[in-house]
Amino acid sequence: MKTDSAISRNAVNAFTFSIELNHKPKANGDYGLFLRITENRKVKRIYTGFDVPKKDWNPKKKEVRRTYPLYSQINKRIEELKAQAITVKAEVKGATTNVVVSHLKGQNTSLFFPYADIQVGKRTYNTARNLKSEIKKFRDWIGNEQLTFADITTPILYDYHDWLIRSHGNNLNSANTSLTKIRTVISKATEEGLIKWQDNPFLGFKMTEARPQRVRLTEEELQAFSTVDLPEGTLIWHTRNYWLFAFYTAGVRFSDVACLKWSNINGGRLSYVMRKTQHVIQQSHTIPLPKQAEAILDHYRSPESKPEDYLFPILSTQREYNTEDDLLKEISRKNALINKYLKLICQKAEIAKDVSFHSARHTFADLGRRKIKDVYAISKLLRHSKINITEKYIKDFDTEVTDQALNTLFG
Repeated sequence: MKTDSAISRNAVNAFTFSIELNHKPKANGDYGLFLRITENRKVKRIYTGFDVPKKDWNPKKKEVRRTYPLYSQINKRIEELKAQAITVKAEVKGATTNVVVSHLKGQNTSLFFPYADIQVGKRTYNTARNLKSEIKKFRDWIGNEQLTFADITTPILYDYHDWLIRSHGNNLNSANTSLTKIRTVISKATEEGLIKWQDNPFLGFKMTEARPQRVRLTEEELQAFSTVDLPEGTLIWHTRNYWLFAFYTAGVRFSDVACLKWSNINGGRLSYVMRKTQHVIQQSHTIPLPKQAEAILDHYRSPESKPEDYLFPILSTQREYNTEDDLLKEISRKNALINKYLKLICQKAEIAKDVSFHSARHTFADLGRRKIKDVYAISKLLRHSKINITEKYIKDFDTEVTDQALNTLFG
């Protein structure tokens, strides 16, 4: 039986085709897979669109080992790419390596879904979960696992966006989010040279901007939420404490509240690194603890409290989280549970709003907008990296201001 390389030589004379790993790893430690085309010692390389760990690459067989989850899809793509190169050389008269490379890059025949699945695997837990969900939705709608990047046109994007709203029941925000996730994958493929910049279908796709739905409590609702009778020591009682603590500490996110420890409390101040940005900027955020937040902590503080103990009984100190993903999964599970109990609290308090834990952040931002009247101070308290983020964040709460102005004028 002839080897693959021998077949390639016979088919294309002086040409040889093989797959190889890039000599340098990427930032995440994976290595890019390239099609190597050699003609009379002149070498050209084409990126396949896939990256794999070095341990999952078989250099002798020139294929991805079965230890890698997507080995089958990638190996299939490798064979397709090599076959395309051989076909171009055989059918194009006088084809050189440059001609072969040009033809291959112009075809955009890379499969979208295997590439998208690999991108999911490179994300952290929460980002990966959201991206995977949106890719599945798109996959189900397309109904063709062999979809190539070239098949994804601007009209198809508009059709999908329209289907999400008219048939799938998504609102404009949700539909926009779905298309944004697909755009992320295609942008990454463009960045890596898998498709040409001018072939990006999103260049001609314009999404109608929708106003974000930022649910927050009014002062009257906040009072009802804070005083509704709840049995002390129960999960619903703890849930209210967590939410109010987040509100009083300038909208701390649930992932941060869950991970706070007594070591984060010192001298009447709360100091911590936001989980959302800790992989980018290792900068501690510190604020004074309002008396209301201190009163909540008094329910949990005891003489036995140790610096390494969690502030709140959300995560167990007895459980070890072996990876960051394990921790994020547990936080996500707890967040979903807490959000369910928040809805029960609102029912008891007769608050007809879809309140989530993140609503504590929105409530603080809205209250700050009306009482502090200092966008810079609000921005710092919300831990926004840029002040224009805060301006965009709070402008969605301006309906009350315009309503009052109109009532003053014509009331």
